[in-house]
Amino acid sequence: MSIPSFRQRRRISTTLTLFAVLVMLGIVWIKKGQLADISLLTGGTLLCCVLLLALFGMRRRLPILPLGSASTWSQVHIYMGFFTAGVYWMHVPKLIGTGIFEGMLSIVFLLVTISGFYGLYASRTLPKRLTAVEGQNRFDRVEWHRGQIADQAKKLREELSMHAGVPVLGSFYTQHLSPFFNSRPPLSYVLIPTGGRRRRLLSDLKDLERYVENDGRSTADRFAALVRRRDDLDYQFALQLRLRLWVAFHSILTVALVVGGLAHSFIAFRNLG
Repeated sequence: MSIPSFRQRRRISTTLTLFAVLVMLGIVWIKKGQLADISLLTGGTLLCCVLLLALFGMRRRLPILPLGSASTWSQVHIYMGFFTAGVYWMHVPKLIGTGIFEGMLSIVFLLVTISGFYGLYASRTLPKRLTAVEGQNRFDRVEWHRGQIADQAKKLREELSMHAGVPVLGSFYTQHLSPFFNSRPPLSYVLIPTGGRRRRLLSDLKDLERYVENDGRSTADRFAALVRRRDDLDYQFALQLRLRLWVAFHSILTVALVVGGLAHSFIAFRNLG
């Protein structure tokens, strides 16, 4: 028996998720027809889903446990998240719950949902963008690699001879390349990494070639190679930082949602009694 392809598995999972939402919607509709209080049904289901999602998230971060592959649990997490969003829509009359505590809890749930959708998008796009860049660098080694590139650029500057035209290249290093190599990327670049700095420096180095001789052109080319390496490193840093911040943000909000959901359930059952 052949194993279904990824596209087939995605269709099956989507169909099952939609079916589960429709079944839940049907149960809610029947209970409403019987004039039953559906808040306990939808609220209890919602709390169970949130707890399961939190456990699934913990499982994905503990790959050493022999409980199936991390990719499988990621898929379960994704489709359970879609189902949970549907149950939330059935549980809350409006997008934001009434009352101060309920409203804050609704906002936390929506933030978790939005960050989850972003995580789904990021997990599909950022790894491809990272592997498209030459060389793969660990996040905790980025600062060391920056120092290595800056040292190479400094040594290259020291190796410049005093033949005609090289002072121009040395002046360009002091004014533009040294700040680039010896400082962290600006916040604007970290938030939205673009190739503007890279293109500008490479274009300026290309323009300087008319003022230097062969040795100077060779040095300019080596500077250009270091500029590319540093820009690729900063690009990987920005994308990896984005992933790490998302994981931290999503995890903190999930914990807050679990605690708030348990407190909300306790208050609801206490008022019911």
